[in-house]
Amino acid sequence: MNTGKKWSEMDLWDLANGIRLNHPVEEIASFMCRSRRELRDKIAELQRSGELRLLIEKTAREAVDEPAEPEEIGFGER
Repeated sequence: MNTGKKWSEMDLWDLANGIRLNHPVEEIASFMCRSRRELRDKIAELQRSGELRLLIEKTAREAVDEPAEPEEIGFGER
């Protein structure tokens, strides 16, 4: 577990990207090996400081070739 460890820039990027993609807190916490409580506390801290919005915008700009929806690449039902 990473719970209690200092948050790296990559941790913050992963957190913001998970939020941007509307992943549940439980899923983000599991991916990051952190507790849900720690994640919620960090989200609240970043919201209070105004950093969360900026981090989410940054992840959106840096997102590279996100997978297309199946119907967009010809695998959807017809």
